[in-house]
Amino acid sequence: MKKIKVFLPALLMLLFFTSFFGITSVSASEVNPSVSAPEVNPSVSAPEVDPSISAPEVNPSVSAPEVDPSISAPEATYDFSPSALEPDSTYPGTNIRVKVGDVLYSSKALGGSAMIVGHVGIIGPDYMVYHVNAVNDNQGEGGKRDTISYYQTRHKAGESIAVYRATHGRNAAYWAQNNYSSVTSYHIPIYSWDNFQLKTINPNYCSKFIWQAFYYGNYDTDYIIGHYTPNKEAFVTPGQVIDSNDLTYVGSFGSRS
Repeated sequence: MKKIKVFLPALLMLLFFTSFFGITSVSASEVNPSVSAPEVNPSVSAPEVDPSISAPEVNPSVSAPEVDPSISAPEATYDFSPSALEPDSTYPGTNIRVKVGDVLYSSKALGGSAMIVGHVGIIGPDYMVYHVNAVNDNQGEGGKRDTISYYQTRHKAGESIAVYRATHGRNAAYWAQNNYSSVTSYHIPIYSWDNFQLKTINPNYCSKFIWQAFYYGNYDTDYIIGHYTPNKEAFVTPGQVIDSNDLTYVGSFGSRS
């Protein structure tokens, strides 16, 4: 009986320790981070969010050609299309499209000297006519900026206004627009050449102003006469302008009373 009493506590102790260590070993394997680590290891999913994969799609250099301002600059500079012109996107009574840099020639001088017959103006980037004449009207004497419709009224009834298309007219048109207001006096050097070289902006007259627009607007290249320079003291006539190899006659339209 004594042996049973001694053996029973020992047996109970053995069962206790066996149960304890068995439970801990099972639970340890359930919570051991080394078992589940591969499932949550961030290195496994990193390639899915690697920014280098999508970088080419958002790289500005890829879409740059689509928004390159140099592509749309010429059109945007005009502010509006030819269809917005008054009275029409073509020259009045014709099917000739108005183009920036067109030179308009009329055989009668507008308030000028009988010595230089004719008158010339140029279509600017805003589709206005830029020219120089002697009439002291609401724009003063010298440089003028007219709509095509108003420009027609400066001519007598029945007069014809010829249109000449220029190869290098676009840059000339910008120069004329930027400089016409600097001409505040109209003068042709009939009796004196004093300080009246071709580079003089003011005073000025119609055909010399157009020569200057083509020369200075095209990086100091004489596309009208071919060999004149700003320091030369000389006449430039409307006839010389329209005879230039840079200009081609494309048609004409009439005056408007």
